[in-house]
Amino acid sequence: MPSPEEHILRILGETTEALYSSEIVARLNRELPPKAQWQPSDVVKLLLSMDDNVSQLSDGRWTLTRRLS
Repeated sequence: MPSPEEHILRILGETTEALYSSEIVARLNRELPPKAQWQPSDVVKLLLSMDDNVSQLSDGRWTLTRRLS
């Protein structure tokens, strides 16, 4: 089973535009069981710990720093 980080990196990799944390949460929660639902603050904490792979734009949206292969 993929980790939450792997889910988020895949979600960001599949989109052509940057996403707000609420948009990431909506996509993530559609994939996870009801007991594992995430909140935007949970995702932001995780995104901040992934600073090598993601970056936050000035408007608050998140994007991949570099495309993963």
